[in-house]
Amino acid sequence: MSMKYLLSLSLALALIESISIPARADVELIKNLKLDTSIETRSVSIDNATDRNATHDDYTAETNYRIMLGGSFDLLDDVHGRLQLDKNALQGSGSGSIETVEASTFFDNAYVKIDKVFNHIDLTAGRQFYGDSNDLVIYFGPQNDSVLSITSLDAFRADADIMGVAKFQGIAGKLADNGSQLSLAAEPSPVNSNSDTDVWGGEINTDKVIPAGNLAAYYYTRQVKKEANAILGNNTLSVYGARAKGDIKLIGGLGYNAEIIANAGRNNGVAGTPAYDGTAYSLGLNYGHSVSNMPIRANIDYAQGSHNFAAVAPGRRYGIIWGEFTNAFLDPSVVNGVGGAGVSNLKVLDAGVGINPIEKLGIDLNAYRFRYAASGANPANFATGNTSNLTSAGMEYDLIVSWKHSQNVSFDVNAAIFDPGDALQNIGGTPTNPITELGADMKIKF
Repeated sequence: MSMKYLLSLSLALALIESISIPARADVELIKNLKLDTSIETRSVSIDNATDRNATHDDYTAETNYRIMLGGSFDLLDDVHGRLQLDKNALQGSGSGSIETVEASTFFDNAYVKIDKVFNHIDLTAGRQFYGDSNDLVIYFGPQNDSVLSITSLDAFRADADIMGVAKFQGIAGKLADNGSQLSLAAEPSPVNSNSDTDVWGGEINTDKVIPAGNLAAYYYTRQVKKEANAILGNNTLSVYGARAKGDIKLIGGLGYNAEIIANAGRNNGVAGTPAYDGTAYSLGLNYGHSVSNMPIRANIDYAQGSHNFAAVAPGRRYGIIWGEFTNAFLDPSVVNGVGGAGVSNLKVLDAGVGINPIEKLGIDLNAYRFRYAASGANPANFATGNTSNLTSAGMEYDLIVSWKHSQNVSFDVNAAIFDPGDALQNIGGTPTNPITELGADMKIKF
């Protein structure tokens, strides 16, 4: 029996267990199987990340792995399926038994897709990735963080072409289902947690309005439900916005992007029921050209989110130190009240240049300036006793050297330094020192 047949059968059985659809008994249960696999490693060493103080020994180094094994196949001529197994591991955590490996391996994709429902809509149902990793509002998928984590969404997704003029994509699903009714006998006041987290919304975009560009508008809601019969209500965050991106034809290789975002909704789950009224925007230019057969690139971007801006699940990360280190004890952005991804309570100026002196070798240098939108919303000020109106978080400089070994294999090494600003200076005579990082990545696809 071939390995491909065994894997196909395993994927089919897993799909049957994951979603409730009738199974055909013959070998043609799945057809046109296409497998995709990737192995990634991320090795990092970082110093002064916990306290920005070189007199204390908080140096740490680790290597994380991310393995993804996926299979896409046809169940019927117009019904397609996908399963993807993912596993994260920390080097040095020891070998695992069959039980522990099984318990730490997850299906982050398990869905079916039906073509042309009502002749116009492609419907996807199940656990899936959604969005773009550079998005400020919503992204579920492989994360570009220090532990190579993965997020996914259980949802129904609809994709439709609108008369060849625009495209629509919409989702309705759950991030968490935290319980159901436990006691029917207790009606009309059942014991019911029902504190689910739901996500729904969509986007419409068109390339018919802006020459050589795309214009999009979107709206998403994340709602955390309160328990049944709770005095307070749901926590409902809505995010809506518009973005444009494209090329400037008058200057070859020059592109642009712009986005404006606003919040709506209200947190009825706390006293005072505060409204969500934050805002954010992003502007950027990028350039790519080849000089003497050497590709060169450059970018400059500015993004800003108000101190009360909130996103559903942002994907964009700025800087190796600020954006990628998103774990407790190893993250200046976590320590200081700003998530590793996104622009909540943050102003970021990002500039970078890069060149490929030879085909396989890339050299990139990036610089970031971070400022808080409002120091009063920065927990670090209160944790350190610094309550003055200081907003400069600091500067970061990243150097990345990459090597493309082949079409499917690449390596890179990097060095980064984060110089704390006035809002992150230690007090009481404690010195303040830069955070430094050295790292290396490997990516293999097959």
